[in-house]
Amino acid sequence: MTNGGAKAAAPFGRLERTLAWRYLLARREHGGASLIAIISFVGIFFAVAALIITMSIMSGFRATLLDALLGGEPHIAAAVDGYPEAESSEIARTIKTVPDVVSVSPYIEQFVLLSANGVRTGGVVRAIPPADLPTMPIFKDGGSNAIGNGFGEGRNGGNVIMIGQYLAANLGLAIGDQVELVTTQMRSGPVGQTPISKAYVVGDIFRTGSAQLDNVYVFMPMQQAQILFQSKGRFQYLDIRVKNPDTTEIAMQRISDATGYSLLLRDWKTKNRTYLGALRTERVMVRLLVTIIMMIATLNIIVGVVMLVKNKTRDIAILRTIGLSRAGVLRVFLMVGTALGSLGALLGMVVGILFILNIGPIEALINMAIDGEVFPAEQYGLDHLPAILDWGEVFSTGAYALLMSMFVSMIPAIWASSQDPVKALRFE
Repeated sequence: MTNGGAKAAAPFGRLERTLAWRYLLARREHGGASLIAIISFVGIFFAVAALIITMSIMSGFRATLLDALLGGEPHIAAAVDGYPEAESSEIARTIKTVPDVVSVSPYIEQFVLLSANGVRTGGVVRAIPPADLPTMPIFKDGGSNAIGNGFGEGRNGGNVIMIGQYLAANLGLAIGDQVELVTTQMRSGPVGQTPISKAYVVGDIFRTGSAQLDNVYVFMPMQQAQILFQSKGRFQYLDIRVKNPDTTEIAMQRISDATGYSLLLRDWKTKNRTYLGALRTERVMVRLLVTIIMMIATLNIIVGVVMLVKNKTRDIAILRTIGLSRAGVLRVFLMVGTALGSLGALLGMVVGILFILNIGPIEALINMAIDGEVFPAEQYGLDHLPAILDWGEVFSTGAYALLMSMFVSMIPAIWASSQDPVKALRFE
């Protein structure tokens, strides 16, 4: 309080906010924020923006890959190659009655050699009944393009197949072209054992979003595959789709109960356990690394506010003499440090959000600048740079920067409040 008995200034009131704002905006020659404080502001800005951009791209990367994986392979695969086709169909009907099961479709999957236009490459044939195409999420149109071009029509399923985008590009194929498929099965002929092969017509070129899948997969009608792979009257697996792919363990237990534990079941998470674990580890390590960088950036606030306190030692002594309490001085410099961090975090959040919302044009602009691709699909397995803006991640990043700024600002603020006004006026 002042000597006149005036009421003490309210905590974080107008007086303290005005002082903090004046100190923050004062020019350097007038004892304002030092270059170090400006550097800390810039450091927090870049750290927050980098964390939002990095985590959004990683979220998009994971979501895109999982969408492609879950579209290209079953949520749960049940091995039925030891059962006749009729019995496998009966098992499929039983599984369809299990709660949370959306669809059950038989399929055959085999490796083949593809040959067209003088080019040979390996691929994977996935054979399914044409009526089950709509159950495959990777076909956004339900496979209507292929069906319209004759997929599954004709004797023994016909000779029309579907091929992945990058596999078709590697072989120089377009819709209507022919490609020869060579299997690992052998047949006897005049010259001995030779691989079974047949030419097929490309009815559709599909795109899953994953370059790895689009570079290997070929879809074929079930009847034709049973003949080509010498498995007539039998299926290989059942493709089981459930409502929530993350709860396949519960669904597998229910399926086992319904089928008398007679099937070997494997879910998509088991098949991709190593891959999913690597994604989780990478995400955690990247978040930890960028968080440490942000922590280092906020630590610079200590140095910046300490320099400001030294420049304002005389001002602090005068304010203390006319009645500003130690707690008031502490709050003034706490607000200075917090404002530096908050402004840096806010600007970083804005830039990070705008970057993610416009990532497509930004990627195209970078590709034009470097006269190439900054994100080659052949190397990264994706045909574009994916990103998903997680608002929870955005706000948690901003909150972390704010809390760190307040925490590190406490140290110089406490030192400023402990200044002895008598000594300061005597020696300043």
